[in-house]
Amino acid sequence: SLRVSQADARERHRGLSHHSRTAYGRVALVAADVPVPMLGGEVGDLVRTGADELVRDSAGRLTAYEIDLTGLDAALSASPVPLSTMGRGLHQDRASFVAAAAAGRHAARLLGS
Repeated sequence: SLRVSQADARERHRGLSHHSRTAYGRVALVAADVPVPMLGGEVGDLVRTGADELVRDSAGRLTAYEIDLTGLDAALSASPVPLSTMGRGLHQDRASFVAAAAAGRHAARLLGS
């Protein structure tokens, strides 16, 4: 799952976080899927560009998959537990939560669900 934020003021966390760049670029040295949430807008452009760079620099190790977000906002809003990341909820940092949900959607597809 890509770590993404639209609300964090720190440049290294805006769009695609430096945590994702480190994990996919320097730590995970085996083949991996990169589920890319189709966020749209400025944050979506930042995430897409960052994911493209990760894949390009991986020497063929990483494969990007664009993930449609249809229905994920409703599913996240219906969560029976409060959602929080870095003290922000779904409505303060939507991109963070839908990126994680997009990775879940990709995993479910791989499992045939």
